[in-house]
Amino acid sequence: MENLNICSNEKLSFKYNDDWKLDEIPDNSNPDCIATLTYKDGSYFNVIAYQTEWTSLEMFKEVVENSLINDGANIISSMISKINGMNSLQIHSHISIPEISFDMFSVIFIEDGFLFFFELRTVSDLIGEFMKILETLEIKHDLE
Repeated sequence: MENLNICSNEKLSFKYNDDWKLDEIPDNSNPDCIATLTYKDGSYFNVIAYQTEWTSLEMFKEVVENSLINDGANIISSMISKINGMNSLQIHSHISIPEISFDMFSVIFIEDGFLFFFELRTVSDLIGEFMKILETLEIKHDLE
C-alpha cells in the first residue's frame, strides 16, 4: 500500500489508502467508536474499542456467532487467526434483509483488557482491501 493515510489515537493506529475516506464522528454518537471509514463504493467499516472482562477469543467466538445467527446472519466462516502477530477472531457472514443484501466481515482482538472490533459491511468484494488495512494495525499497550 502506497500513499497511505494514518488513523491514530491513544489506543491504536492503522493505515489506509485514498480509496477510503475517514468520516467525522460526532462526540456523543458512540463513545466507543474510534473511526468509521467509507469506501468509494459506499461500503464502510467501523472501529470500536472498549474495556472488557473477556480474556479469551475462543469463548467470545461462540457469543458473537450466536448473536449474528440470532440477527438472521448466515455465517460463511469463523476462525481464530493471527494478524500482525496478534490473535484475532475473524467472522465472515452474509445478511439479507428486504432492503439490501450484504457481507459483513468482523475482526476482533482482545488486548490489555480492551476489545477491538473492526466491522466491514459491503456489497462488493472488499475483504482483501480490509485485511490490508488490518495488517498495518498497531495496538498501543498499557491502555487505561
